[in-house]
Amino acid sequence: MTTKKGNQKLLPLKRELRANQTRAEQLLWAKLRSNQIYGLKFRRQHGIGSYIVDFFCSENNLVIEVDGDVHANTRQINRDTKREDYLRSLNIHVIRYNNDDVFNNLNGILEDLARRLFGDSTSPKPLLTKEGNPEEHSNPLPREFFERPTLKVAKELLGKVLMTQTPHSIIQTKIVDVEAYVGPKDKACHASKGRTKRTEIMFGPAGFTYVYLIYGMHHCLNIVTEQEDYPAAILIRGLEILGKDNPTTSPTRIHGPGRICRFLEVNRTHNGLDATLGTTLWIEDLGLAVPRKHIQALPRIGVDYAGEWAKKLWRFCLPAPPSTKTRRTHQSQ
Repeated sequence: MTTKKGNQKLLPLKRELRANQTRAEQLLWAKLRSNQIYGLKFRRQHGIGSYIVDFFCSENNLVIEVDGDVHANTRQINRDTKREDYLRSLNIHVIRYNNDDVFNNLNGILEDLARRLFGDSTSPKPLLTKEGNPEEHSNPLPREFFERPTLKVAKELLGKVLMTQTPHSIIQTKIVDVEAYVGPKDKACHASKGRTKRTEIMFGPAGFTYVYLIYGMHHCLNIVTEQEDYPAAILIRGLEILGKDNPTTSPTRIHGPGRICRFLEVNRTHNGLDATLGTTLWIEDLGLAVPRKHIQALPRIGVDYAGEWAKKLWRFCLPAPPSTKTRRTHQSQ
């Protein structure tokens, strides 16, 4: 195991690269993070000497690089060769994949990684583990579900089950309270101020997570909706804990986006995850029926600054059963 550390002067650049991963890097990171691959711990945008690599596993002295078209020119090839020579001098093995492989054959990449790590793809260890059970398979809502009009998606998210993988287990929670933020004209929507580094994810494909920090302490989890280049998202505001994750006999609800993220251990590292892949964080339909007459439409919370848009009844929630226990928070978005 190498103990070579990166140059401390590269720390600001590493942070910038982590916050601005390419789409291909985001997709692969969604599979590598949280010890999903054979229980191995990968780090993203990791410094080794004077270089920053895309992904690094110290346990196996392994670097994974995801290359775009820029790596095809002669000058960059020479740089990559010099970089790999240095890494090999530290007994670090380098694997390279290109963007098209990630976009079009992600499962093939994972199979290839399995062969490289263990010599074949029939290792007794499961490729993608969840709660240590290789037979457990996720069934995430498809991207098409999220590509529809935001208000329709928001209502239909009620009763769906949010699956969140932590280092120890998968937490299952029913979605019971959401808020819709729709397009650049919606003054309560972050995208109303234009396309910025912070809101770029909202302009991308539907089904990705948008996680941001408010008041310097509370994280908020959103799911991007609609077609590309039309910024919209749905804020998860209330959950009901299900199954073994709820130790009480009565349903327990969590109100408030900050409280939700603390319970699920969601933070900025979860920004930009593809929720349609079924790893780390995703949403499933487990058949929990929600009669339309039970859906309440209310004004969104904490958006008085939005003028007329603050009056929109774009918060949708389910009434709590009489025996429900509640974990309250007084945060607004």
